[in-house]
Amino acid sequence: MNRSVLRFPAVFAVACILPQLSAAQEQLGMRLERYAGIYSAALNPANTAFNPNNWEVSLFSADIFAENSYLYLQNTSLQNALRHSDRIIAVTDTSAENPPARGAIFQDYFDGKRRMRAVAQARVTGPSFSFRFGENNVIGLVTTFRTGISSYKIPSVLAYRTISDVPVNTTVNIPRTGVQLMAWSEIGLHYSHRNTDADIYTAFGITPRLLLGFESAFTRAQSAFDYTQRLGDTVAFGSARWDYALTTGNLTDNTDSVRLRVQGTGFGIDLGFVWAEPDEEGDSDEDYRWKLGVSLLDLGFIRYGKSAERHHIEFDTTVTVSNADFPPRTDPHDLITDASQAFLGNPAASLQARAFSMGLPTALSVQLDAKLAPHLYAAAVAVQRIPLLKYSLQRPSTLAIVPRYEHRWLSFSLPVILNDWRSLRMGLAARLGVLYLGTDNLGSFFKKEKLTGADIYIGLKINGFSLGTWGNGGGHKSGGGRQKRNKIKCYDF
Repeated sequence: MNRSVLRFPAVFAVACILPQLSAAQEQLGMRLERYAGIYSAALNPANTAFNPNNWEVSLFSADIFAENSYLYLQNTSLQNALRHSDRIIAVTDTSAENPPARGAIFQDYFDGKRRMRAVAQARVTGPSFSFRFGENNVIGLVTTFRTGISSYKIPSVLAYRTISDVPVNTTVNIPRTGVQLMAWSEIGLHYSHRNTDADIYTAFGITPRLLLGFESAFTRAQSAFDYTQRLGDTVAFGSARWDYALTTGNLTDNTDSVRLRVQGTGFGIDLGFVWAEPDEEGDSDEDYRWKLGVSLLDLGFIRYGKSAERHHIEFDTTVTVSNADFPPRTDPHDLITDASQAFLGNPAASLQARAFSMGLPTALSVQLDAKLAPHLYAAAVAVQRIPLLKYSLQRPSTLAIVPRYEHRWLSFSLPVILNDWRSLRMGLAARLGVLYLGTDNLGSFFKKEKLTGADIYIGLKINGFSLGTWGNGGGHKSGGGRQKRNKIKCYDF
């Protein structure tokens, strides 16, 4: 182990994990349109009340999103990096004596002049459906598998080049930092209701979900601490408080095998409200001139109590560790016991409990959608992360403008997105019949000087033909929309 990787994992896990982020954010090109159906519930559960379709079944959808300001790939595109992943090499691993191979894709690091961040999320939605009953009620079922990793406010001193170039016997103060990750599945029921008794329609929606946790981990430096590089590949740490936790039930000695054991359970819920002015000239009763929505997303947590460990290391004196204290390990549990031995003198001393909780990536969202012309809409969306628990996954905050063309069997959208209030992105999404395909980061598919992330999503569903009469909702036309209610316009003379 060389000096560049001699880091205690509870504090420097960020630097170890970030290079492995190979990877959707909010899938704005897919979730805003009226025909999105059950997909739209992930942004606001009340949205399904404005779906012109009687029913729909989602066969499959998937999305993956990654963004960071810690490292980047030089002069490449996403597809080129994926196609030639074996050619990716860190610039720090090259020299005159060790020149790079022809066609190498260089991984370089930002200089760390400001706080850095890293977040990656993936979501796979299995069989799901929504179904209208009565005129104004929608019920549904959602099944989902999700993973996420997040780290915000990574101190600039932890930039790769900064921390690796610390002179010998120079003390550096490391601020508080941490990282969280989790993999889980969800089984959710969905309900939305629309009230059409007033000039302004109102709707609310709710999606409660049972959560099954497979894996989770977090690390956190609870206070700033001193770091000093010594001679002979040793490091001195001064006055530190570190918390970390992980699950181990799915870890195996065989790296080629994957098993998913449920190691925790929890509860999550999405809540949403919508106000809309109906469009009497629209293509269905669900059409509107404008629609305003407010939603609370991913409120909940998972409690891990099976094969789970929570650890704490704290010391007020200076502790010196060396490479010998951290031999090469393939099992993270072994690395944790090594840390306990090195800093506390006992491999079991750091263990605090055999259970811990991890919060979902909670966020507050506001959406405003306006009809500009027949089939032409423009939406403004804000998503602000609000982590409610001490240890929670965090999603990117988003501000976006999304113009779109929308028809029953065809739609196009062009999201313009400000990611985490600093990175401007442009996306592109389309729906062709039953197929969705889009990205909220179109630039990653073209050669870029600094490739820092990617985003892509896809969905497949069936919908639209009438099932006959069900309650009062059987008046839908074959085109997917209900017959407009007869309304009498009254005039004053």
